[in-house]
Amino acid sequence: MSLFAKAGRAPGRQPRLASTAGVSAAEDRGARGMRPSLAGKLALFVLAAMAAAPLGGALIRAAGDEGAAGLARALGRSIAHPTTLRALAFGLKEAAASALLALLFGIPGAYLTARYEFPGRRLLKALAAVPFCVPPILVVLAFVLYFGRNGYLNRTFMTLFGLSEPPLRFLYSFWGLVLVHGFYNFPIVLAGVGEVLGRLPRDRAEAARTLGAGRFRAAMTGLVPSLAPAIVQSMVLVFLFSFFSFVVVLVFGPLGGSTLEVEVYRAARMLADERQAAALALIETTAALFIVLVLSAAERRSLAAARKGGSALPRLPPRGGALIALIAYGLFLLVFFVGPLAALIAEAFSVRRGMGGSAELGLGNFARLVGTLRSPGPLIRAIRDSLASALPAALLATALGGAVALLLRTQRSALAEAVLSLPLAVSGVVLALGWSFLVPSAVFLRIGRGLVILVEALAALPFVERSVAAALASVDRSPSLAARSLGASRLRAALDVDLASVAPALGSAAAFAFSMASGDASTPLLVAAPGFEPLPLLIFRLVSAYRFPEACAAGLILALIAGLVFFLKDREALCA
Repeated sequence: MSLFAKAGRAPGRQPRLASTAGVSAAEDRGARGMRPSLAGKLALFVLAAMAAAPLGGALIRAAGDEGAAGLARALGRSIAHPTTLRALAFGLKEAAASALLALLFGIPGAYLTARYEFPGRRLLKALAAVPFCVPPILVVLAFVLYFGRNGYLNRTFMTLFGLSEPPLRFLYSFWGLVLVHGFYNFPIVLAGVGEVLGRLPRDRAEAARTLGAGRFRAAMTGLVPSLAPAIVQSMVLVFLFSFFSFVVVLVFGPLGGSTLEVEVYRAARMLADERQAAALALIETTAALFIVLVLSAAERRSLAAARKGGSALPRLPPRGGALIALIAYGLFLLVFFVGPLAALIAEAFSVRRGMGGSAELGLGNFARLVGTLRSPGPLIRAIRDSLASALPAALLATALGGAVALLLRTQRSALAEAVLSLPLAVSGVVLALGWSFLVPSAVFLRIGRGLVILVEALAALPFVERSVAAALASVDRSPSLAARSLGASRLRAALDVDLASVAPALGSAAAFAFSMASGDASTPLLVAAPGFEPLPLLIFRLVSAYRFPEACAAGLILALIAGLVFFLKDREALCA
């Protein structure tokens, strides 16, 4: 099953109606080569235009008044600049290392959740939501508080072992960046690989065992080839998230290196060199497009496996070595994954008496952010701004993504796949920057908030579309085909039959999009709409001013808003 199905699952397969079985089989065989209908072509055109418009703005700004020659010179100058090459190499290297580390952390959890039944298993599976409903700015804050030189873990080690210097100093380095990305994104591997592993038939592995192969060799020959698409898909998705990481690199990267995403922001906002920023945005998008093509290929194989079905194998209680491995994995998660989140919560309720003074539990940090009736603080306004942007962005992304998935359900041609993959290759920073190039300055000041909504919706749209498409892949098509055979148009059947069958997936996708939009800090930073300060921007400002306790208090509010919406809709993950 596709990882994007984690945002919402459709009901399970039902037996096909005999009257439509032949039609369904024939349509399945020809679906890949079908030409899109008029509605499908229109959906593809709208999606392509919305994804390509920011790139068009970047092309125009990079070219300047010199046209194609100016564009070539701008790109050549950017590519030849040592900073660009270093940023590209650093971004590729840290994303690859992060993906490998996430795989190393995620595979044991995937095996344990797929093979064994134990208390907390459902909660462990629910960790898949963390990279999507915990905003990156909160991850930065949590890791600083926990792994920093004066963090909780270092203070604990210094107290226990009588050390005079903090033993952990990796945070502001290349490996610190890799560890942050690896810890933050490993639940993607855990969920994606674990879902497939739990449904794989073990006949090949058992056959290898009967022929004398050892347990490891039998697993390698019987299970790993079938798991390869899910492993590749998980790794590429983590690679993409790490490659596009903005806030994490902006905070942790300066001493270890920078990425193209951060260099685009610096060129546009710190150096005021929009032409250089546009050229860097085009270079980054070109590199990301190759990554997305690999992701799309892996996703197609995962969706094909989902269509074949498969029943979950019975899980056993862990014993012996499995029990030891489970306890060790639980302790690892407790120390290195739950620890930073617990540090954030503890700091939010720690009220300090002056600079470096003692701390006591209380609500003082929240009270300072809320303020009084005569002097209101920034928190209420930030919550209002977050809801005012995230809610419409989620609705827009769900409406567009759901419509595209429904209209192109049986029309996944090569052109359609290329168009659907394009939005994944355009980062949120490039989206915001490209649209700011297209909008005149005078108009920009008036529609800044609307532009934030549009950019956040476009950033979430490809995930919504793929989530709904994955749900559609596991839904019985017999009712829709029966409606077609009775004279209903393709559009009418999609709206009346298919839409109802994936309504739960649409609801979960909307919650997923809301969580992404509410935690977005890069778009408000780039767009800089006057008087607009959502929660991520408030947290970023507080962190920059070293007001960590208040930043944690605002972060806890943001996590509750984003996480509550996601988990209320996706509570099936806790009950599965």
